[in-house]
Amino acid sequence: MKSILIICLALAIVGCASALGPGSVSLGESPDAVRAKSGRPAAERRLPSGQNAWYYTTAPSGYFTWRVVFGADGRVSEYAQVLTRQNFYALPNGASRDVVLDRLGPPMERMTFARSDTETWTYRWLDGTFQMLANLTFGASGFEQVSLIHDPAFSGVGR
Repeated sequence: MKSILIICLALAIVGCASALGPGSVSLGESPDAVRAKSGRPAAERRLPSGQNAWYYTTAPSGYFTWRVVFGADGRVSEYAQVLTRQNFYALPNGASRDVVLDRLGPPMERMTFARSDTETWTYRWLDGTFQMLANLTFGASGFEQVSLIHDPAFSGVGR
């Protein structure tokens, strides 16, 4: 029994060591070096600039999406956690779903509402120490609005 506990603890430590965070990726690193440290990304996209972007997400339970952008030279040119208040509010009205995916990566959840002909993408994120949800609504002409709310799972309502 003791050996099973030790093995589980060792696996947990190894898992934490490969998790992305501030300083996990350095500018100028190769894709092979990033993949060796961080594993396979949750999503890969070719940006309009021609650069490749990899998205490492902790969704659906986590709060972070780390975007790694590779420049024209094939090396890391940008590395940032993209689920922030500033990035949600910077989305222009009418932006396509591709623009949102390029900036924020894949959402935690997608819901379609047939009667209103809209779709909502939900991202879980942290605002300081507050657990939040960002609901992005798309209509026929693209992105329409963002609604930032405290995650009801952590609000204490009904307890």
